[in-house]
Amino acid sequence: MFGTITTHRTRREASARPGTCTAIHVLLCSLLLMLASHGAFVHAQERSSTASRSFAIAPQPLSSALLQFSDATHIEVLFDATIARDRQTQGVSGDYVPEDALRMLLHDTGLSYRTTSVGSVTLEQAAGLPTVPAPAVQSPPADPTPQAGPRPAAQKSVKVPEIVVKDVRERDDDAQTYVAEESTTATRTDTPIRDVPQSIQVITRKVIEEQRTFRLQNTLENISGINATDSAASLYDNLILRGFAATDRSYFRNGLLDPFAQFTASDTYNVRRLEVLKGPAAVLYGQGDPGGVINIVTNKPLPNAAYSSNVTLGNFHFYRSELDATGPLNADKTVLYRLNVAGQKAGSYIDYANRDLAAIAPSITWLMSSRTTLTVEADYLRRWSNDPYGLPAQGTILPNLNGPIPRNRSVTLGDFSTFNRTSYRFGYDLTHQFNDKWSIRNAFRHTITEDDNNNLYASPAFLEPDQRTLQRLQVLQPGVARRHANSMVTNVVGHLRLLDMDHTLLTGVELRQEKTDQFIFTFAGAPPLDLFAPDFSLSPLPFDGNRAGFKADNKTAAAYVQDQVTILPNLKFMGGLRFDYVHQFQQSLGGAQQTSDNHAVSPRLGLVYQPIEPLSLYTSWTKGFQPSSAASFNPNGELFKPERSTQYEIGMKTFLLDNRLSATLAWFHLTRENLLTPNPDPALAFQGFSVQTGEQRSQGIELDITAQLMPGWNVITGYAYTDAEVTKDNDLSLLGKRLANVPYNKFTLWSTYYVQEGVLRGFGFGGGLFAYSNRSSSIFGDPVEIPGYIRADGALYYNRELQKDNWVGAKSMHLALNVRNLLDQRYVATSYNGSPLFFFGEPRTVLATVGLRF
Repeated sequence: MFGTITTHRTRREASARPGTCTAIHVLLCSLLLMLASHGAFVHAQERSSTASRSFAIAPQPLSSALLQFSDATHIEVLFDATIARDRQTQGVSGDYVPEDALRMLLHDTGLSYRTTSVGSVTLEQAAGLPTVPAPAVQSPPADPTPQAGPRPAAQKSVKVPEIVVKDVRERDDDAQTYVAEESTTATRTDTPIRDVPQSIQVITRKVIEEQRTFRLQNTLENISGINATDSAASLYDNLILRGFAATDRSYFRNGLLDPFAQFTASDTYNVRRLEVLKGPAAVLYGQGDPGGVINIVTNKPLPNAAYSSNVTLGNFHFYRSELDATGPLNADKTVLYRLNVAGQKAGSYIDYANRDLAAIAPSITWLMSSRTTLTVEADYLRRWSNDPYGLPAQGTILPNLNGPIPRNRSVTLGDFSTFNRTSYRFGYDLTHQFNDKWSIRNAFRHTITEDDNNNLYASPAFLEPDQRTLQRLQVLQPGVARRHANSMVTNVVGHLRLLDMDHTLLTGVELRQEKTDQFIFTFAGAPPLDLFAPDFSLSPLPFDGNRAGFKADNKTAAAYVQDQVTILPNLKFMGGLRFDYVHQFQQSLGGAQQTSDNHAVSPRLGLVYQPIEPLSLYTSWTKGFQPSSAASFNPNGELFKPERSTQYEIGMKTFLLDNRLSATLAWFHLTRENLLTPNPDPALAFQGFSVQTGEQRSQGIELDITAQLMPGWNVITGYAYTDAEVTKDNDLSLLGKRLANVPYNKFTLWSTYYVQEGVLRGFGFGGGLFAYSNRSSSIFGDPVEIPGYIRADGALYYNRELQKDNWVGAKSMHLALNVRNLLDQRYVATSYNGSPLFFFGEPRTVLATVGLRF
């Protein structure tokens, strides 16, 4: 694909990565051909599934009988957990073809089935029958565990392995609709979103594909209360949630902390959905930022063979290709695989700020038995970057004597700059279901992030009075900078009935470590840059020996418990408690070792009341914590207390139009306490001593809506009013100041529609508005006000099913044209992490995509 395209390269690009992107794209083509051949072999084996075979399934609950049926036939049975609950089957014994055996299992249950694809069927309510559960058959159940009585329909049974008997909505809908009905992030259990007493928002794969967003900050823009504080061309994901910065403790991947995700700008090539839990989440996730957590849910292996590939071309020399392949590796469908690959060679609207990457994510699932599943997965991501920094206020927001600064202006060292980073992840996820009531999950991941040897970059220092000469600082990282992380979590989930109330009980332990090897930085002044006539051929200046660096090691051990109680069918309570012990080690280059030991207890209480089925009213109280750095200086020699955060939230959630419309309206009051501020004694402040008197508060209202209003018409929209300010500080000039980069008002709307019939069937169009009110650039000094803006985006689509035996062997073709900043407005998007440096928003950006599915 891209290997045949010739493009202009800078001198650094050509020397730093010869052939890398070409190799990735050749690999995509080779893998696609290889996997297509494997898929043909598997489909040939599937045709033999119609042969007669012996069954010995005893009378028992229907859900467990379906597990045995899937084990015996390798046919995937898809069903909504609520329609199978509390139904019994009379079983089946003897030699039958699978179709007849399934009919016998469903006899007198009030359910029927339909074939949805080769090797899979979907259960549904039989026509003309009521939707209430069928009476239990009077025969002894196969499972000797006493049945605890019916649970409310909104609470799902735990089914392991999920790959064999799978809820239809969890399997297909992330790529078919914008609406998500369940999330595991808020509770670490499969809980309907309407039963969670806290705001939880989900971005599905369909939104990602239709907007063609490859970065988290672009994708998460659809959610209320989330703002970016960095350029879309940056190597980092710097975001704000509910008024507070999201640091490395805010990013999770499949429920495990991913502490270095922020440093490598996570790509969406293997993302199935993004789940954002708003507010402190220490009750399940430990130390972290008060604004919430971002959980990246990645693609998992599927039992039916499917392959897709696409190529995206765009302005600013943007070229990208992706491959997604999944299916069984054996005829029994007990070993499944998933492979996602992406390659990208791209510039950006900022000169020299390239965005090249190579990524691959393989995973294998082994169905060890009908109750045990093991998934092993890995992820490799390599980014070649020239990380941009912001521009001064004069010429971006404020007038400049020399005129406006061009949007494409770079402040780096041109071709001399490099900032390349690689991340590796490897882990496993083991689940086992003891019976219909109890299950256990153990998951582990090891992560490594490496910065290249001799990364070199420059950042602005100050602007000369002529308002065109920018003084800069240059930084060199000699040697390879490396970080390591280990994260392990073990959860036990049980469903039980106690005091005539249904309980979903979660207990768990977590162990994790984040270690930073010696980071060394050498810095010196860089050649001045003329912002209006730059000369990027100037070599970096010699380094004069100024060095800084550090190494660090953080370890956490935690235990937690949570109970979700159905007090009444329409009244649900949630309570949880977590204990954390955190040990921190830090040593600056040439300095003494500094250690600290912290512990914290983090509770959460919540209540959900459902006056009518589609409406949930909720309230919650949550607390969070973040240990202060071991390097923080306290003049009395004592350790500082951890930062604490407290949130009160009330709101309502609703699911309408047969669960095709989801809405959450929330009011929150969030306080962050025990912030470190400079010591009021100037002599002690000069020595680096602090006092723990700071407090910040964020409060507001948020509305998030996702909907499929009619076949082909999807909408995602959100609004946030956020009032975030400094409420306590020993510097009285800071009191009442708004927190940086937090607009009072943010509104987003995105919608797409596909024509369903007629000569235009398959054509689609979409568009959206993204609006922000004024923001403060910083809380320090005399901050500059960032003007508000409204950005318009648009898209055109064409999807077509292809005739059989076409020359490429594909089932369908998909075309898309996405335009970001449709009107090519010049606006400032953000200040750089609350500093007096500013990034322009992207100019008009056009992406054209061609995709095939096999």
